[in-house]
Amino acid sequence: MNSIQGSVFRQDNACPHTAVVTQHVPQSVDMPPWSARSSDLSPIEHVWDIIGRQLQRHPQPALTVPVLTDQVQQALNSIPQIDIRHLYDTRHARLHACIQNFGGYIGY
Repeated sequence: MNSIQGSVFRQDNACPHTAVVTQHVPQSVDMPPWSARSSDLSPIEHVWDIIGRQLQRHPQPALTVPVLTDQVQQALNSIPQIDIRHLYDTRHARLHACIQNFGGYIGY
């Protein structure tokens, strides 16, 4: 396995990552001691939060899957690209804050 200097790996405990064969990889890399399920570290969780807030404010609640799908797509399309870029650009700051707080709440 190649060494990747300065990298941080996260284990999300997904089924493919808990297979016996994949358990050998984490032994050769540094892994943070906290859960990888921190929504602060996942930009997509922030996007889903934005979408959820927009759906709550929607004048017509979705009563069918096709209507909900359309509303989610509209909400996603309405998020300014600069907001998405900000989530991407701040990922290192979120990770650093999480490390500084030993995996605790970081306020993002």
